[in-house]
Amino acid sequence: MYGIFLLFTLAFIWFCVAGGTLLASRLVPGFALARSLALLFFVLVFFFVEHFVGLGNLHYALPFFMAVSGWVFWKNLAQVKSREFLVSELVFLAAFLYAFIWRFSFPSITPSSERMTDLFFIANYLSGVTLPPVDMWNPPHLFDYYYAFQHYAAALMGRIFALEPGETYNYAFALLGALPITLVAAIGQKLISKSQFSTYQRIGLIALLVLSIVFGGNGLTPLLKMVYKVPEYSSYVKPGASAEAIERGESQYYSALGNKSRDQIIAAARFIGSERDKPMAKNTKVYGSTGSLFFPDTPTVIKSKRMVLPSENLGYQYFLGDYHPTLGGFFLLALGLALLFSLQPASVEMAAEPKTRRWPKMAQALLALCVPVMLITNTWTLPLMVLLICAWILFQLVTRQKLEWLWLVGGGVAGTFLIYPFMSGFLTSTLSTPVQWVPTEMHTPWSRFLALQWPVLLFIGLGFWEGRFRRIAWMFSGVWLFLLVMSELIYIDDPTGDYFSRTNTVMKWWGWIQVGVFVSLGALLMSSTQKWLRWVTVIVLLLITTTAGWELQRHWRHAGKYNAGHLEGHHWYTNNATNRQMFEYLESAPYGVVLEPILKNAYSNTSIYGIFTGKPVLLGWPSHLRTWHGSVPRVWLMKEEIEKFYKGEMADTLSWLQSNKVQYIVFGPKTNNKNFEAIHNQIKSQYAWHEYEHSRKRHTGLWVKID
Repeated sequence: MYGIFLLFTLAFIWFCVAGGTLLASRLVPGFALARSLALLFFVLVFFFVEHFVGLGNLHYALPFFMAVSGWVFWKNLAQVKSREFLVSELVFLAAFLYAFIWRFSFPSITPSSERMTDLFFIANYLSGVTLPPVDMWNPPHLFDYYYAFQHYAAALMGRIFALEPGETYNYAFALLGALPITLVAAIGQKLISKSQFSTYQRIGLIALLVLSIVFGGNGLTPLLKMVYKVPEYSSYVKPGASAEAIERGESQYYSALGNKSRDQIIAAARFIGSERDKPMAKNTKVYGSTGSLFFPDTPTVIKSKRMVLPSENLGYQYFLGDYHPTLGGFFLLALGLALLFSLQPASVEMAAEPKTRRWPKMAQALLALCVPVMLITNTWTLPLMVLLICAWILFQLVTRQKLEWLWLVGGGVAGTFLIYPFMSGFLTSTLSTPVQWVPTEMHTPWSRFLALQWPVLLFIGLGFWEGRFRRIAWMFSGVWLFLLVMSELIYIDDPTGDYFSRTNTVMKWWGWIQVGVFVSLGALLMSSTQKWLRWVTVIVLLLITTTAGWELQRHWRHAGKYNAGHLEGHHWYTNNATNRQMFEYLESAPYGVVLEPILKNAYSNTSIYGIFTGKPVLLGWPSHLRTWHGSVPRVWLMKEEIEKFYKGEMADTLSWLQSNKVQYIVFGPKTNNKNFEAIHNQIKSQYAWHEYEHSRKRHTGLWVKID
């Protein structure tokens, strides 16, 4: 039965999105651009309105949106039957299915990375109250301190389709993950001319361009085999697993082949400064004997450790599965590039002219609008987006092409107006992150920098050559080179320090730059009139794409899919009957604050009962609240008070619970059972005990406030 619900949900989502695409296509050239802009404006308008009045549960609006989409389909039947629309929808379907299959296969939302924090961001918005909502990790404070526009968008979809928090996360990941793929495909369709290539050649080149982004390889991907030897197969196998289970890759917790490929994928993104990046030695089992030739040891270390310098591009996000602002940043990059290419003259060999004379003006307004949207989606890449647009403006001035200043300024002002209600709290609550110069000891070792960035540097160099024939390539090569050099000269000084000082900066910037280079220069070079430029580009992209794709498919095929299809995201925890019944009770219970023990300062199961069931937790992960707020002495005092409560040492327990408006108290499997009686005797006059576990001679359950 759940399969039927799943199919209908996917069909309804597609139908509503397709209706918006058709509606926007009256003004926008190209269905990929129309789709992305329709969704962006839909969410922006609701985001603006709900800062004045919360619209609550929007499931009642689903029939209305379905009816509007049906009417749009009826009025545009000729367009619906056109080849362009059908191809566009097939590309969107393929892109959506790629992202969705990753989430369907590995749907668990666990504390291992940023999935739980992303779920927390989404959960804040699911209630549909007037924005900003209550901070569900720190009530009654408000959630107005994080750039979470894409999480609001996910919650908006969840409210319309009546999805659980975990389902909202997984469906939204697939939808947002599909949009940049469709935009990259559209850029390829426009630049790779029908007159220059045969049909099959053109399809192959466009597919290569898309897959080079989707699979997420980088310069290290084809080199790792020479410099890093993945640990032996046996080291990934759970002790005690049968030989037959290992052979089938069905060990209860580990699939050795899948985890071996997983290690290779992570190594490509996080090699520099990680545990894999150590002085190379020929007699070690972990590192290849040729490693020391390519990556000699370097003295540039902080506190005896190398600088941790990862690079996570768009393709890595599908494998990682985090619905993090990074994903939205890549979408806005692809949208910005698609708008830029739609504004270039016919010499760039666009596949179709704009439908309306107003499009050049509208496109420049939309380009400027991307800046304020990036501010509230992924603030880390806001400077890069601004510099990219400024470089294009400078290019227009130098080449004496028309700039619609009124529309440019108007687009930026309109976008700022729509996000202004959010900014009034966001800009005053955001932690200070000054820009700092990169000191000598923190620079990337040249051998590792070149190993990671050689495809980017190569395409930039080839772009300067291509600029002799199409000057737009000069602009792109110049701006990407400037941004790459800038990433080595400055960094954002966030709360992390020591050998992690540059981690967040390069992790967000390098991947964004690589995707920008591959999409813009990759498409231009593959459509070059110079045959040797086309061949070099194709060979490089093939090398990176095939090696990355091989590891991805091997990981997907062999990794254990123990929770596949459980899109609620918590089956890894609720496959236990006790946990499942506690979740079910909290899902049905009235809204109220949940008290859970603080297991760790971060990356633990703390808050799992509240966040998955749509209820605020008295205190979430303290370390993350410190990261987002800076100094938070009250949070650490609250942590101490919660620890005292679960030890049964609170002086005036009932007054403390009442002052914090606690409605539900979790006594979970990891809580010290010896303290149960002391806690129960303190609160039993006002809280009723609901027992859920008998078999282990321990207490597991909930205290519920008596009305």
